[in-house]
Amino acid sequence: MSELDPSSSAPATDLVGPQSMTPSEAFVETLAANGVTEMFGIMGSAFMDAMDIFAPAGIRLIPVVHEQGAGHMADGYARVSGRHGVVIGQNGPGISNCVTAIAAAYWAHSPVVIVTPEAGTMGIGLGGFQEAKQLPMFQEFTKYQGHVTHPARMAEFTGRCFDRAMAEMGPTQLNIPRDYFYGQIKAEIPQPQRLDRGAGGEQRLNEAAELLATAKFPVIISGGGVVMADAIDECKALAERLGAPVVNSYLHNDSFPASHPLWCGPLGYQGSKAAMKLLARADVVIALGSRLGPFGTLPQHGMDYWPKNAKIIQIDADHKMLGLVKKITVGICGDAKAAAVALTQRLTGRTLACDASREDRAAQIKSEKAAWEKELDEWTHERDPYSLDMIEEQKDERTFSGGTYLHPRQVLRELEKAMPDDVMVSTDIGNINSVANSY
Repeated sequence: MSELDPSSSAPATDLVGPQSMTPSEAFVETLAANGVTEMFGIMGSAFMDAMDIFAPAGIRLIPVVHEQGAGHMADGYARVSGRHGVVIGQNGPGISNCVTAIAAAYWAHSPVVIVTPEAGTMGIGLGGFQEAKQLPMFQEFTKYQGHVTHPARMAEFTGRCFDRAMAEMGPTQLNIPRDYFYGQIKAEIPQPQRLDRGAGGEQRLNEAAELLATAKFPVIISGGGVVMADAIDECKALAERLGAPVVNSYLHNDSFPASHPLWCGPLGYQGSKAAMKLLARADVVIALGSRLGPFGTLPQHGMDYWPKNAKIIQIDADHKMLGLVKKITVGICGDAKAAAVALTQRLTGRTLACDASREDRAAQIKSEKAAWEKELDEWTHERDPYSLDMIEEQKDERTFSGGTYLHPRQVLRELEKAMPDDVMVSTDIGNINSVANSY
């Protein structure tokens, strides 16, 4: 690259002002400025010039069998690391393979940047090599789409895509005509611009604190935003001040420790009956870092458990999520960690209405959790008529090698018991995967 320190694999940090370089160098220098060390994808002719300088910049391209896998890997990388996940592929069919993965990242609020080289400018509209309309493919599932309109603007658009992905917590697309990787330009590498997310507006925080001060049975829904904001300890502090049961939003079972006495399990499809029964008793609900999506709050186990008359406080970093799915009383656009701290501070030293019933609430939490665990112990197979018929038909065939087959629910319960303390569980979606949410 134009300004590499020969003693280091990382780019030099003293690039100040416009520098003479190729557009590929501007692209890679901007990746390096944003801390990119891994990318996922399949090498293609569209970006070979840039790829030649990935390694000198300290960037590793991790190859995949299929581009959809690269997109999902970038999503997973972003979720685990808190950094950008970056995916790149050949223009046309390579990039179109990533649509589903980018959609998944969009709904997970993952800061993924997908780099989509496209047909060269002289071939666009003429059936150029693997030409496709690549911006419309992703417009429903990206927070921002940057289309490089001139080679000299390569660093500008690249930097903006990285900034917007983190600012809006979602995927962005960087679309680059393949001939724009070449030539000679003057470019200044933009430094990353990161938002300092606050707790939210003072007025809304004060309103929420007043609601909580008068609540007799507050319940906290801990969502994916709690994990993304590294706010589990702050959520615990708020829950402990209130003596509030904490339920996880759907498939965000890692947003509150199951070892904590206030933890009650996940909501949504095949979730915890204990969580649902306790949420149904709430007079004030705090949705911390949750969009309250419809699938994660749907009736389950024959219970329509959403508390119809409860006052709802929703806290989300994306203001567009506030009140989108559920009617809310107070909406706070803010960081989950900062908002939890601000609310805890406002409640410290005050006498709360829920203080008088703290012990009774703790007893209800313990009782409902024990009842649900007992039900799961006894729930060894599905009980619907079809399943019962299948069990009856196959009961004579279930013996093998001196043992017996386990029903899926038995398998899940035994796996749960056998897991070490530091295990990480990841599921796909589908019936058996969703049933795992019960455990």
